[in-house]
Amino acid sequence: MLALAPALMAIAIGATRGVKPAECRHLPSPPNNRAISNDNRVRAGNLREGVLTVRLVIREAAWRPDGAAGCALTVRAFSEEGRATQIPGPLLRVRAGTEIRATVRNALRQTLWVRGLQDRVLENIDSIELPAGATREIRFVAKTPGAWFYWGGGVNSVVPSSDVDGQLVGALVVDPANDTTRATTQDRVLVMTRWSARGSAGNDGFQINAFNGRSWPNTERVTYSVGDSVFWKVINATSTTHEMHLHGFYFRIDGGGFLVDSAKPRGGVGVKRVTAVMRPAEWYKIAWVPDRAGNWLYHCHLLTHMNGAQRLSRIADSGSATGHHHVDGAASTHAMDDMAGLILGIVVRGRPGRIANRSLAATPAPRRRQLDLFANEQRRRFGERTGYGFVLQEGPLVPATDSIRIPGTPLILTRNEPVQITVHNRLRSPINLHWHGIELDSYFDGVGGFSGTSNRVAPMIAAGGTFQVRFTPPRAGTFIYHVHGETGEELTSGLYGPLVVVDSGTTYDERSDRVFVLSDGGPGATPPVFINGTIAGDTAEMRVGVTYRLRFIFITANDVVQIALNGPSGLAPATLVAFDGRALDGAPPTRPLQTLAGPGHTQDFLFTPTAPGDYSVSAQRLKQPIVPQIPIGPVTTVQIRVRSP
Repeated sequence: MLALAPALMAIAIGATRGVKPAECRHLPSPPNNRAISNDNRVRAGNLREGVLTVRLVIREAAWRPDGAAGCALTVRAFSEEGRATQIPGPLLRVRAGTEIRATVRNALRQTLWVRGLQDRVLENIDSIELPAGATREIRFVAKTPGAWFYWGGGVNSVVPSSDVDGQLVGALVVDPANDTTRATTQDRVLVMTRWSARGSAGNDGFQINAFNGRSWPNTERVTYSVGDSVFWKVINATSTTHEMHLHGFYFRIDGGGFLVDSAKPRGGVGVKRVTAVMRPAEWYKIAWVPDRAGNWLYHCHLLTHMNGAQRLSRIADSGSATGHHHVDGAASTHAMDDMAGLILGIVVRGRPGRIANRSLAATPAPRRRQLDLFANEQRRRFGERTGYGFVLQEGPLVPATDSIRIPGTPLILTRNEPVQITVHNRLRSPINLHWHGIELDSYFDGVGGFSGTSNRVAPMIAAGGTFQVRFTPPRAGTFIYHVHGETGEELTSGLYGPLVVVDSGTTYDERSDRVFVLSDGGPGATPPVFINGTIAGDTAEMRVGVTYRLRFIFITANDVVQIALNGPSGLAPATLVAFDGRALDGAPPTRPLQTLAGPGHTQDFLFTPTAPGDYSVSAQRLKQPIVPQIPIGPVTTVQIRVRSP
């Protein structure tokens, strides 16, 4: 039997009613009350004459994040009186100025505190004590537009917990009075929830992260057509930070907040990104337009939040929440089995009369620039563990099978120049290679078993096999290529590299264009931060009066890294000019360079040293989700010597 801590026994993990599936027999049984996933399309309650009346109840329920036939957790959740329990709870969605009259009944045997049922123009979130069996009525006028949420839990649950109360949340969406996107097929509400077994004997580290009550591959497939205007309200109703990444497209942040209206999203409104950090209890309003057909993903870039270990049938051997990686190379194994958690599948359909894969039809292969990229491994690179790396063939000789580069060879491409990259997998297991931030055709996006279309799905790159990737980069910028959704060892052990696209008619000059890849220093619980594959790099040389482009690439598995440009008398000034491979609009100010980012981001700065002396770039891991973050681990430094002209 699986050893579960007493607290977990109270939460009661189990399977479906009746005969338990074989993979769930080691788990206790859940209650008969079965929760259903809530896609947040239908508003709860009765809206009449400017008043929304809703009757909520809190009870225990069996939650099946892995689908109707999967194992179940006993959790606490909201429902409307007389209706099925929902995860997340019933959607409360109104226009600004609507009065909400909500009654909440506690059907549990212990006292809870309910929060969030209030207008968010206030500075504080009120808590309402709800003893066992009690009912309370709450009335307020929802004046402040936003994608808020309400939740329940213990007396100190300032944000939703990750335990039995992790699913005891529901969306509270207040639309502007003149909003025109509400209630359209392109306007969706996406609520993130979380459950963790941390602290339980034998299961420390196991977690489940879900979108609208489901974990991948059982999350909803949202469907759009090429040219649609897509609007999402994404709500982080969890106690941890997420790095939300959209494959193949940029999205625009149109608004957001954090618990109350006084807190705005970091990074500003109107910025276009491919990855955006979401703090606990934060929400974003985002918009994007798909211009290419195919299958795409929107997911958290933290490896533990998208890993295939997040299935209840795997909790028995989940110790550190590492992955479950298939080695047979079948097309379906990676997307449907090696990944789980906070992942949303997106299907974009082509419009009649349009060419779905433009770059495939536009340029024949012989006109493309030809590159050969090898995925190699080297035994005992990290103690007794294997190291991995991508090596580009740069002459007539094929790289040796045990030669690796960490990070991988920089790929320097040119905007609007077609390229064909043949990926040679010399590893002993299949891999997937994702071109992070590149706007390309879905088939080449790098999610084996999902990328492509229903008629043409990309496979994993089999051990000993090859795969040809074809695209034409449409913009200059700083990007990343890296393995996708692996077990964890491949990424932390070196399978990533910088991808720089320069403008047509220009060349890359490594003397003035400097790349800094921030990554994990190999496998382990808390490895040091690597800067360009080492913790002790060579001293870089610069000159006073010369402008340098500093390209920072963040590709740790799970952690935020803080970087700083240190000068002889403190932080040195630099100008942020690009984010996630996209040039920023306007003229951003020059400020002391100290910034932080999680995995899946790139940031470009212009730096012109004005005085000679000793400078450095430093990097240090930060603890999440503490705000402000607390530095942990050693500082990694690259020394820079600035000489006179």
